[in-house]
Amino acid sequence: MTRQWPALFLRATIVDDSEDLVSAVLTDFSPVAIHDLAERPLPPGGLWDPTYPPIPDPPPTPLHWNVCFNEASERDLAAAAIREALPHLVVESVDLPDEDWAARSQATLTMVHAGRFIIAPPWDMPAADVAATVIVIEPSMGFGTGHHATTRMCLRLLSELDVSDLTVLDLGTGSGVLTMAAALSGARRVVGIDVDVDAIESAETSARMNTLPDTIEFQVSDFRAAPPAPADLVLANLTGGMLTSSGRAIAALVNPGGRLIVSGFDHTEIDGVLAALPGLAEVRRLDEDHWQAVCLVRPA
Repeated sequence: MTRQWPALFLRATIVDDSEDLVSAVLTDFSPVAIHDLAERPLPPGGLWDPTYPPIPDPPPTPLHWNVCFNEASERDLAAAAIREALPHLVVESVDLPDEDWAARSQATLTMVHAGRFIIAPPWDMPAADVAATVIVIEPSMGFGTGHHATTRMCLRLLSELDVSDLTVLDLGTGSGVLTMAAALSGARRVVGIDVDVDAIESAETSARMNTLPDTIEFQVSDFRAAPPAPADLVLANLTGGMLTSSGRAIAALVNPGGRLIVSGFDHTEIDGVLAALPGLAEVRRLDEDHWQAVCLVRPA
């Protein structure tokens, strides 16, 4: 019997920031594939001319996605969250036949450069002599692989720090990209924490594809319910809501003289996020496509 994928059909009627907002909402759930159904319009007169550089980007189109999930329960929770956050979207629950949605979606992912790191899927590896730290990721979803602006900015901020011999916590590690990046940068001990068992299994799968020091560890845990030992560097690429509601607990995990890198929120949320992190001072801020990332320090 052909498998049916629980899915959401999402559509906007205008070109806006729906794609970024939906992506942010979906980070709290477990989509296995996103299929972009939008037909990119051609310019007046026909095809883009590939012989005349530069080839222009196609005009933007409204969001038009199928988002597939492993479980109908995850799909239904995601649908409710999307309807609340973006009431103007068309959101329909559907069951799609198995047509390799996940494989086709993931196969479009290519390597990403961020700071001194390259995040690459196994099918798009850089040259062996590339002057960068390469992290191989087997994508299980479109987020946390380096392809989202928030992950890229966290990697850029991490690239600016000397983490040699530091202890590092990665809260909400997801696919483990930031945990592995810190370990490969010379940290003394790195712990990646996530409440999602599937996320930790995905991180461990990707970790086995890399030559990593034995300083790395992944744990299924909720830092709010079972706070880990404080660290010299804390990474928290979460959501604006979680950072705001859990800011005090996150700040308490930063050692004196230590640093915190936070992302996962946009420019409208940054004031609330910073206000929720007591005892920390901002030292660096990045902005990409309205998303924000900040590095803060706790005085020694």
